[in-house]
Amino acid sequence: MATASEASQQANRSGIDPKRLVVIFYLVLGIVLALFLEHVFGLLWSRFGWSDVELFEGLGWRVSTLAGYAAGLALVLATYFHPRTHALSIDVAAELMKVTWPTWSETRASTMAVVVASLVAAVLLFCIDTVAYNLMVEWLPALWGKL
Repeated sequence: MATASEASQQANRSGIDPKRLVVIFYLVLGIVLALFLEHVFGLLWSRFGWSDVELFEGLGWRVSTLAGYAAGLALVLATYFHPRTHALSIDVAAELMKVTWPTWSETRASTMAVVVASLVAAVLLFCIDTVAYNLMVEWLPALWGKL
């Protein structure tokens, strides 16, 4: 496994440091996790009947809100500063920066190929299904009736 600085040097072809992408990812993860945990803690507070008083008038911040934000922040910081997770995050960001993403025209052509192939498969399956239905429901019983 490459060290963080080696991964940064390898992926620096685009001019963006993978560490910056990792920090952005953890910031977004922290926001999403904090908002999610705010609702989870709000449900827990109401489930157990605890008093969820509003701490700041007008803002709507309650005890469960601050607990959710604090738990989300703590989880993200603990994950970010864990050595193995941090190194893995930088390695993943460095590998993603090496990916050659398709252009818009390549994506459009691939999408059209998938749509056409799906339509051809649908028509073929419809024909096979129709023939099989007619064979089993109409043709074979009519043939056995004549025997």
